[in-house]
Amino acid sequence: MKNLLCIVLLLIGAVRNGSAQLNLAIEPVASGFTRPVKVAHASDGRLFVAEIGGKIKIFKNGAILSQPFLDIGAKINDPDWAGIFSIAFPPDYQTSGFFYVLYVVKSLTEVQVSRFSRQAGNADLADANSEVKILTIPYGNVLGGHRGGDMAFGKDGFLYISTGDNGPGSRGVPGDPDNNSQDMGKLFGKLLRLDTNSPVPDNPLGKIFALGLRNPWRFGFDRQTGDLWIGDNGQDGWEEINYLPYPFGGPPSNFGWNCLEGTQSYNPSHCAQGTTYTAPRLTYPGYTNNGGNDASVMGGFVYRGSRYPSMKGHYFFGDYSSGKIGYIDPLGVAKPDAGLIYSSLISFGEDQAGELYILSFLSGTLSRITNPGDPLPVKLLYFKLTQDGGGFRLEWRTGQEAKFSHFDIQRSSDGRIFETLATLPGEGAGSAYAFTDGEPLQGLNYYRLKMVDLDGTFQHSSLLTGMMDARGEPFIFPNPGGSQITVGGLAQGDKVVIYNASGLLVDSHSITTDGYWKLNMEGKPKGVYTAFIDNAATGFSRKLKIAYK
Repeated sequence: MKNLLCIVLLLIGAVRNGSAQLNLAIEPVASGFTRPVKVAHASDGRLFVAEIGGKIKIFKNGAILSQPFLDIGAKINDPDWAGIFSIAFPPDYQTSGFFYVLYVVKSLTEVQVSRFSRQAGNADLADANSEVKILTIPYGNVLGGHRGGDMAFGKDGFLYISTGDNGPGSRGVPGDPDNNSQDMGKLFGKLLRLDTNSPVPDNPLGKIFALGLRNPWRFGFDRQTGDLWIGDNGQDGWEEINYLPYPFGGPPSNFGWNCLEGTQSYNPSHCAQGTTYTAPRLTYPGYTNNGGNDASVMGGFVYRGSRYPSMKGHYFFGDYSSGKIGYIDPLGVAKPDAGLIYSSLISFGEDQAGELYILSFLSGTLSRITNPGDPLPVKLLYFKLTQDGGGFRLEWRTGQEAKFSHFDIQRSSDGRIFETLATLPGEGAGSAYAFTDGEPLQGLNYYRLKMVDLDGTFQHSSLLTGMMDARGEPFIFPNPGGSQITVGGLAQGDKVVIYNASGLLVDSHSITTDGYWKLNMEGKPKGVYTAFIDNAATGFSRKLKIAYK
């Protein structure tokens, strides 16, 4: 009896926690985008925002970079309504440099899925000439019809692509009159699954993962479980959220359109006898069932961040026309209206840490979904990195430490898999902390703080990066030295500039091959000189003291 009572109490607590009211808020992050349609991360601290006009811009360190990451404006159909629809970064982006763009082709009714590459020497710029065409989908009408238009990588590593049913989009006309969404001989109204290791499918129809969709404009995967959530825009009566649990298996799932709209019969003549349809996880009233108010569901994500513990496990979605944001809690209780309104909500997105973002198509604003009532274990005033000889020094200060335990200092070579280098206990609000990584990895190093509360909950800091050049450290020999001094450890592209103690230039030399430079000090006054070594191409910079005796 005692065990039964404990189980009952646990279940009551779970129900209360699962259906607890969230006091959500919207926090603007950046404005100035032009008709943005998609926000994504690339397994690092940056956010990539795609504009329908053909540009992908980077939001980095609190600002939008002035130069677009990619500009394919000359290739798109229409800068207002039919350009870039989606972007996707694979899990191995940090090593491969590949990313994917879905756009409507200029002067055609085709939707193109292509792979691009970033530039080798600049992670903030893509190579616009690197396009490899992966898949072309020929639609009948790219301005008035349904084109779907999203992409995402699943937990299984495959690239998933949504397509619309190619039917008319007007109110009051029959939806999908050609029954494209139920036709396995057509790509329309489907979800496709591609192996990007063999990116060009010889038979795209063999890549159909799901069918019976009308206009799946936005879908997403739960980063923790791998489950699939699809927001499928309804015809006139119902908007729906579809769901498939991971791992996936068996024949393609059929979500019912246009035999069904939501759970209601729509066109019985397009129903196939003996077919099993996958019921939606949620439906809500559309145009003809809500008093003539437009509705267009925007699929989102399950919150898996650490900043707002009470939001964990909630699936968030919204509606373009009404601007309302809702959620389905971990127990399946739906709240289509969570009290938030966001004008022309066009897309949801996640950052590397799992925090949720939303885009306004018409206002060009990127915002974050927050729950201000959740107490943070720690608030950072700053977190910075400097190079310290052959290592990196991390420094930070807290403005708040409430029921806080400790910091784990973590490092990664790819921005995804981190190792803990050290643990520092919390010392109270206002404390300053420092840690030096004396043996960094060669190449790019990613650093973050895992900030752990007393109850085990945690959040991650922003990412800091430092490049450790494999070239080694420049040196002066002998030092102190005589009239002939060697500046060693130099690399091609270095420029060495020598100043005396008064700050006057006494010599300079450009290095054309890796090696050293013999500095002739004969005739120069004895004393202390300073050598500055800079490489504009790599960003390498050092200052060395020379003692001439």
